[in-house]
Amino acid sequence: MRALAPLGPDDSRLLQAISRGEFHINGFRNQDLRQLLFEQPASLTTTEGCRQSGKVTRLLRLLRAHKLISKISKTHRYRLTKRGQIQITALLAAQNAATQKLTELAA
Repeated sequence: MRALAPLGPDDSRLLQAISRGEFHINGFRNQDLRQLLFEQPASLTTTEGCRQSGKVTRLLRLLRAHKLISKISKTHRYRLTKRGQIQITALLAAQNAATQKLTELAA
């Protein structure tokens, strides 16, 4: 599997999507992520919808390989692992922090 680029626009958007509070209780599905990641989520009956669904499937596989998410058994849902919660929160906090504030805290 490829490495994640958490500061890149695509992977950052994915990490923000899966760390939403609404997914902590019931988890998230491929369809939930498609609605958040694509500006115009297409219907699964269209070629574009199948393409979007396939891309999200590959992203879910990537996140599972990095042990950031786990599958909820006997469902089509996924949830963040404890490791994923810690790492994604740290990455998003670092991304949103201002460099000047970080250097002031270090001094």
